[in-house]
Amino acid sequence: MKKSHRKVIVFSTLLGVLTLTSALLMALAPAPIVPDAATSLFAVDAPSSLDAIFNTHTPITAGRWKYIYIHQSHTTSGNAISLGQETGGLGDHFVIGNGDGCEDGEIQIGQRWNNQQLALPPAGASKIDPACISICLVGDFDHSVPTQIQFRRITQLVSALQGQLHIANDRVLLIDNPKTPSGIGKYFPKTAFRGQLLP
Repeated sequence: MKKSHRKVIVFSTLLGVLTLTSALLMALAPAPIVPDAATSLFAVDAPSSLDAIFNTHTPITAGRWKYIYIHQSHTTSGNAISLGQETGGLGDHFVIGNGDGCEDGEIQIGQRWNNQQLALPPAGASKIDPACISICLVGDFDHSVPTQIQFRRITQLVSALQGQLHIANDRVLLIDNPKTPSGIGKYFPKTAFRGQLLP
């Protein structure tokens, strides 16, 4: 009688431990990859290493893109997934991190770029040209400047896009729209940035 009682206790304990372990593993499991997830480029030091951005799922059509639009997230932190959660999916083609939410200078490539789909206007903008590549810099540049690495990455990314897609400097759009994600922010170094781009 005692052996049978002991077996029941051991079996019940084992079952409880396994159930608890399974529940804990499920709680700690990463979120499933969603269709809007972004791929990342981080260890990027030279513009030539940005060739990966042109290996899109949907081939890039000649003449498809005529403008590059750069704006701030107007948040102190974020990444492609967190910024897309508020709008039902990332509206930009690229996101460049500031070290809070993703690596400093990390270039995240959104599914809109991979599928060659048009961008969605950020908050504060009513529309965006369908021939416009949209790049979001994580940061609130109404109160601070981009990090040095972030500034270098945006210069490299835009120069690579200009060179490959033949987009002139005057078609790189930096909009003054204070206190909204649609603007670039008053502390973004526009003159220094333009001076580093292709003509």
